[in-house]
Amino acid sequence: MLKHIKHWIFVLLFLVAACSGTKNDVSVITRMDLGTTNTKLDQEDGIVDEYDLRLSVRTKEDAGVHVKSLTITTPSGASFTASRTDTAAIDQIDPEFGIEVIRGFELDGNEGVWTLAAIANLEYELFGDGFYTITANYEEGSESISLWYGEPGSDSPLPFPQNNGFTEPDVKQPITSPVTFIWDTDPIAQNISVYFAGGGETKSDDLPPATTSYGPYDYAPGQWELELAISVERKGKINAVDFTISKGTVYSTEGVVKE
Repeated sequence: MLKHIKHWIFVLLFLVAACSGTKNDVSVITRMDLGTTNTKLDQEDGIVDEYDLRLSVRTKEDAGVHVKSLTITTPSGASFTASRTDTAAIDQIDPEFGIEVIRGFELDGNEGVWTLAAIANLEYELFGDGFYTITANYEEGSESISLWYGEPGSDSPLPFPQNNGFTEPDVKQPITSPVTFIWDTDPIAQNISVYFAGGGETKSDDLPPATTSYGPYDYAPGQWELELAISVERKGKINAVDFTISKGTVYSTEGVVKE
């Protein structure tokens, strides 16, 4: 089954910066986006929960700064590192954790863009709620930012929004085109997106958070991958660094459109 997370939806809470060896007391980190996703795979033998962790960090690139690698350490103590030679290769299984880990780096003008993603872990505890530490390592010294991944101003975790998939049509039965997909949204939702793939084509859209339907649209006969994503996010800035943290729940299933 194709698992497509259309984009990761990330948020902020509360940030405590702890820096060592920074250049001229100015952060080399210019932006951070951190999020986790709970994907509910609706399979023939029941629903399987998988969890993804995704991080994107932008750093300064100039004559005085040369970041060599970037590390994220989760509240559980698990660490993942990307280096400048990483190319965001997929299907790379990390020998320590036994899951796919995507590591990437690329230049965007005078900034470096670092990506880290740990994919399809069966236990959320490997990631968890609490403080995440992001460390930029350069030739002489490093900079670490400790980010509280939870509700701002409290000890409460950021909630995973409720997402029980499509209420109509019954995707376990053959579907007649054109189709209007209907679902129940969570009142806390801030972002909703849909993604459908089949017959060599795709349909996708970002929708207002109160949306509870999509369609009617025509779908080619055959098997389709069907995904509904609902997320929450928090945003903020500290020491001139913008960042977003988020949690999302993705319902992923399959359906067959009748001839």
